Amino acid sequence: MSFELSLQLSLDQSLRETACRLLEEAAAGLNEGADRDDAIHQARKHLKKLRALLRLIEPPLGRRYRPCDRYFRDIARRLSPLRDACVRQQTLAQLAQQQPALAEVIRELLVLLPASNGVKKPGKVVRQAATALREGRQWIARWPPLEPRYRTLGGGFKAVYLQARDPVWQLAGVAEAEPWHQWRKWVKYHGYQLRFLQPLAPDWLQPRAQQSKELGEWLGREHDLDMLAGLLGRYGARLAGLAEPILPLLAQQRQVLRAQALDLGRQLFEAEADDIGRRLKRHWLERRG
Repeated sequence: MSFELSLQLSLDQSLRETACRLLEEAAAGLNEGADRDDAIHQARKHLKKLRALLRLIEPPLGRRYRPCDRYFRDIARRLSPLRDACVRQQTLAQLAQQQPALAEVIRELLVLLPASNGVKKPGKVVRQAATALREGRQWIARWPPLEPRYRTLGGGFKAVYLQARDPVWQLAGVAEAEPWHQWRKWVKYHGYQLRFLQPLAPDWLQPRAQQSKELGEWLGREHDLDMLAGLLGRYGARLAGLAEPILPLLAQQRQVLRAQALDLGRQLFEAEADDIGRRLKRHWLERRG
């Protein structure tokens, strides 16, 4: 689907139609059942896009924002264990290709790890998520009328930019995983907002959106490796020492990814939030008046 602001529709209509399409496509993919892993991945991506839109219009949503965002967050959380299981297997497979000497160890680990990450009835979880996605249209219907003005989305855009920008100057030397994971979430929200607003200024916003995507992917790989290291620690006793050669490798790769992410983050978020906001407003006035 096209995830971008329509210059032919009103701002209100464009936002609502985009949100409803995200829900319908995510639900349809889960119901088709052809490739469950990919359907879950796509559904979670659609939910992240939707939550990025919610943050874009958080100020005019007012008290409606929090329960609406919570509803869609909870759907994503239901699917998270199934997605994590798939990512875990993909990460191990990639590591085995990159380091053939570890292939045997990784095969042993895959035998021990539960395929569904402890979810007893994955099919039921997926069906319930699909139903909840379709029912989510009622939350979109509760939005108040959204005025066709820059202030409808300007405050939300600036707030997300700040949340994605601040960690760039705070994370150097931080070893804990959670702050990096939180940064990744805000980078992805910012990137999705850039994609949605791209028609306002393609020459400016498209390269920024691509940089945000690349940054999010690096941080995503770092998070995957952290999750894998935690699993190896949990199952270490049952692996009879087989995990020991993997853990230092994971730590090294995570440090490389973190350094790359900070370098790119400094480029992407060099400008102050007020400067970015003023530039976006100028493009808005040029295209929408």
